[in-house]
Amino acid sequence: MPAISRGEVSYITGAASGIGRALAAMLVDQGGLVIIADINAEAGSKFAAELNERAEKVVAISVQTDTTNWEEQLAGFQKATTTFKRIDYVFANAGIAEHPWLPPFNPETAASRPIVKPNLATANINLTGQLYTAALALQTFERQEIGPSGFRGKLVLTSSVFGYYPSRAMPMYAASKAGVINFMRSAAQYYADKNITVNAIAPNLVDTPIAPDVLFVPFREQKLLSDIQLVLDQFEKLLGDSKVTGQALSISQDNVWTHPADKYMFEENNPACDLISVQIFKLFGDSTP
Repeated sequence: MPAISRGEVSYITGAASGIGRALAAMLVDQGGLVIIADINAEAGSKFAAELNERAEKVVAISVQTDTTNWEEQLAGFQKATTTFKRIDYVFANAGIAEHPWLPPFNPETAASRPIVKPNLATANINLTGQLYTAALALQTFERQEIGPSGFRGKLVLTSSVFGYYPSRAMPMYAASKAGVINFMRSAAQYYADKNITVNAIAPNLVDTPIAPDVLFVPFREQKLLSDIQLVLDQFEKLLGDSKVTGQALSISQDNVWTHPADKYMFEENNPACDLISVQIFKLFGDSTP
C-alpha cells in the first residue's frame, strides 16, 4: 500500500471528528505533519495537542475554519504554509448530513403556509465549501515545487455513493456529492499533466458524528454500515508515489470498487464536449490544449 514520505504535510478539513480525525491520526502514524482544519476550534485544538503529545514533537496544528467562508479558509491555508512551508496533500473532507431544504409535502396545508426560501446549507457546505478548499489547494500546489513523492500536490475530496445514486430523502446531499464527483473528474483531466492528482473517496454510511446516533441504530442492527478502516485504506491508495487520478474510490459495507465514469452515449457526445473545452480555454485565455 502506498504511504506518504516522512515529513509530508496534509491539510484536512473536518479533521476534528469522524473520517477526518481517523485520517489525520493515520497520516501522523506514517510520519506526516497535519493541519486540523475544523469549525469546532476547541475540538481541533485538543486533537492537535493529543497528536503532538503522542509524537513528543509538533506534528499537528489546528485552524478554525468554516469551509463556506472563503476568508477563513484562506487564513487557514496561509497559517499552514507559514508553519510547514508547503502542503503536499489537501483532503477536502468537511461535510454535513441532509438538512430539510423544503417543508414536507402536504397539499392539504400548503395554501395556509407561505412559500419559503429553500435551505441550501447542505449544498453550501458539501459542495461550495469543498470547492473553496479545492481552489486553495490547486493554487497552493501551483506555487510550489515538486515534492518528495514526485508531485506538486494531491487533492482528495470526500464524496459519497450518493454522488452516483439518487435519494428521495436527501436531494441536497445527493446533488452536492454528485457535484463533487463531476468536479473531481473534470479537474483531474485539467491537472493530469501538471504533477497534480485529483481523486474522490465515496463511502456509503459510516458510523461517525455526522448525524445523531439514533440514525445509526438500525444500520448497526442490519450490518449496513461501512467500515471506517476500509475507507482509510482507499485514502491510502492515493498517497506517496501513486499516480492514480480522476478516480472515485467507493466503499459500501465490505465492498470496495472504483466507480466508473458514465459512458452512456459518450462517443456521440464527446466531439462536442471536447470542442467546447478547446473553445472555452481560448475564451478564458488558457493555453491548455
